[in-house]
Amino acid sequence: MSSPLPPEWGTPVLPTISPRTFWRRGQRGLRRMTKRQRAIFGAVRFEGASYAELAQRHGISVETVQAELAKALSTLTRAVYGHWWQRWWPW
Repeated sequence: MSSPLPPEWGTPVLPTISPRTFWRRGQRGLRRMTKRQRAIFGAVRFEGASYAELAQRHGISVETVQAELAKALSTLTRAVYGHWWQRWWPW
C-alpha cells in the first residue's frame, strides 16, 4: 500500500510503542472522551453508521456529528501518541 503523502515528504514518524502500552493509552483516550464522543466514535468505527443516521439518533446536526468525531479522534491520538510537538521534538 502506498503512502497518501507525496514521496518528497518522507515517511511519517510515529513513536514505536509496545502493544500493551498502545492498549493502555487507547483505553485512557476512550475514558477522556465525552459519552457522546464515545458513542459516535464506536458507531462510526465498529457499526459502520452514517453521519446522517447518527445525527438523527442523537438529535444533532450532521456537522456536529463530524465535529464530535474529529474531537474523539484527536483525543484518542493525543492519548496514544502525545501532543504533536512531542512527536516533532522528542527531547
